[in-house]
Amino acid sequence: MFTEFPDLLKTREQLVEYLTVVIFTASAQHAAVNFGQFDWFAWVPNSPSTMRKPPPTQKGQVDMKYIMESLPDRGQNIVFCPNLPQLFLGVYPDKYFTEQPVMEATTTFRKKLAEVTNIIKSRNEKLKLPYWYLSPDRIPNSVAI
Repeated sequence: MFTEFPDLLKTREQLVEYLTVVIFTASAQHAAVNFGQFDWFAWVPNSPSTMRKPPPTQKGQVDMKYIMESLPDRGQNIVFCPNLPQLFLGVYPDKYFTEQPVMEATTTFRKKLAEVTNIIKSRNEKLKLPYWYLSPDRIPNSVAI
């Protein structure tokens, strides 16, 4: 595996390996590392977008009422929750490549992604806490920040 940007790729296999690393890093690895953050930080008390009251200046002076009055209301919080459209692995609405071999490779790729998705869904049915972050139907085509 490549640990730094290569000066020269001498074989087709090296090109395939390098592109595989780039694609994996910009899609599946990014999703696995970052998408779990939403599950934690989307719950407002874990990471409020704003606070409606100043922070306390002394310990022991805050009760549940003060905390609830401090957290942003639904309207304030929704402003900070982007809902951006995403294109997931294997979804290519722009037809940049229309040659038959590319179309066949894309079809094969989508079938393999569907197989992996089904395996993950099957495994998750047996888990109390399912793991979706590496399911192809939930991984964007590229880094989505």
